[in-house]
Amino acid sequence: MISFNEIVRQLRLRFLPRRLWSRAILILVLPVILLQSVSGILFYDNHWQSVSRRLALGIVSDINGAFALYDAFPLEEDRDIIVEAFRSSAELDIRFLPPQDLPEKIKVKSDARTAELVPALRLLGYPFTLRDLTEEKSVLITYYLPAYTAEILLPYKKFFSSTTYVFALWVLFSSLLFTGIAVLFLRNQIRPILRLSEAAKNFGLGRDIDHFKPEGATEVRQAAISFLQMRDRIRRHIEERTRMLAGVSHDLRTPLTRMRLQLAMMEKDDNIENLIEDVSEMEHMVNGYLDFARGEGKEKIEPTDIAQLISETLSGLNKNGISVQFICKSSIVMNIRRNDLKRCLWNLITNAARYGTQINVTMDVCDKTLEICVEDNGPGIPEDKREDVFKAFFRLDESRNTETGGVGLGLTITRDIILAHGGKIYMADSPLGGLKVVLLIPV
Repeated sequence: MISFNEIVRQLRLRFLPRRLWSRAILILVLPVILLQSVSGILFYDNHWQSVSRRLALGIVSDINGAFALYDAFPLEEDRDIIVEAFRSSAELDIRFLPPQDLPEKIKVKSDARTAELVPALRLLGYPFTLRDLTEEKSVLITYYLPAYTAEILLPYKKFFSSTTYVFALWVLFSSLLFTGIAVLFLRNQIRPILRLSEAAKNFGLGRDIDHFKPEGATEVRQAAISFLQMRDRIRRHIEERTRMLAGVSHDLRTPLTRMRLQLAMMEKDDNIENLIEDVSEMEHMVNGYLDFARGEGKEKIEPTDIAQLISETLSGLNKNGISVQFICKSSIVMNIRRNDLKRCLWNLITNAARYGTQINVTMDVCDKTLEICVEDNGPGIPEDKREDVFKAFFRLDESRNTETGGVGLGLTITRDIILAHGGKIYMADSPLGGLKVVLLIPV
């Protein structure tokens, strides 16, 4: 059974916006809408309805007074004076006509403007009709009395308060004005967060963020300062590791060189030859460690035509007797570390050439991602070992023979290069029957 907290979480994920900007706008606008809605309802109930009702009752009182005086004075001269008096003093345009037959169906409909007027007109107890004269901005009320028929031309302003529209416009204008001002301030508060996010992204891609400075609210500044401290700690850790590995590897070369010289001066026999092979293997391993250390360098990022870079790499491999088929589905120029990516491709293709006879390199750009695939028809790598081969010094060949697999740093260097560009690398089965290595780098 799904818990209540889980239901709330699902509703929040489905209906709430995901971006901070959208959520902040929602937090800002929603209270304003609720406040203005409540204010509008209170105004309608306590002011507009009350004013409209009082205006309607005043009109009905004037109409009732006109009927009473008209009935009290039967002479035409007196009645004319009464009608004229109501027109001038009460601004009630009323006419008395001979009695008329009632319409067959009398059904008076009210709208928002006459919502309070119609109930008040019914208080007189006489049948009436109401016709809206929109062009004249008035309504024509016709009362059917036994002795006569009365027509009253009533302007809108007599029974409808225009302050309703004024209030609505003021509410709308003030809401838009204050919301716009708040959005401007909100944008200034969110901009430092976006810059911090962009700096974190660039740092993950290995790009320079030395110009990034903490700014914004105190909490955002604290987060930015923590990020910069983390960046410095990571840089120190990488530099110390690289310096230590490079130092150890460099120091090992001196005794290895002395050993090789001493062995070269001795008389040749099987033991001496074996020792020379061991020293050569150790030198090869030390050179691999130095290459790994140099992989942590600070090569500058520059715009590069990726298709041209791959073609240059394959040309160099062709000179070494490695034949590769290159398929370029789409080309792109993007900012990368040129030599690092070239070294990455060199490692992958030489590994493929070591185990396979057919090698294909495919390049494509889709969904803002550069995809480079290196495929071969070799024996491949077991699926449970595909993650382990990226670990430093891990080799599938347990004999540790450098002639059959190096020192176990090639794929580690390759992965570090791709990760430094913000991408990822993984292995899969190739249609050629061997291994397929896929490089994904965000554009």
